[in-house]
Amino acid sequence: MKKEIIYLILLISLAFNLAFIGMFIWHRSHKSHPPREREFPILREAFKNEYPKIRNLNDEFIGSRHEFMEFLRSEKFDVIQADSLLEKMIFKQLEMERNLGRNLIELRKKGKIPPRRQDHPPFDEKRDNFKRRRK
Repeated sequence: MKKEIIYLILLISLAFNLAFIGMFIWHRSHKSHPPREREFPILREAFKNEYPKIRNLNDEFIGSRHEFMEFLRSEKFDVIQADSLLEKMIFKQLEMERNLGRNLIELRKKGKIPPRRQDHPPFDEKRDNFKRRRK
């Protein structure tokens, strides 16, 4: 009776180890790649003149977000001040996103951002494939 239990435990352990190794191999062979990684150098080059401005806007947004979160964690709480800080944070983010988007539109108009190639699947398709694999 004791030998059978030991063999059963060893068999279960072997099954778990094989499953773990199989999952490890499967994840390594089906590694997800960042979207459009070949286009990042194009964007970096195109933004080299605008990057400091966008970086400053991003820093301002992060600062206002930090200020908002710190206020929420503080002992004193005022709804009016919290709303004011929230609006300031949203304004900074919107300003940054609008500036970035307009620059991207200009780069596309000038032809510095090429259209998506037919052999390169869109990001949404890659994301959907990744979600299906995770289920």
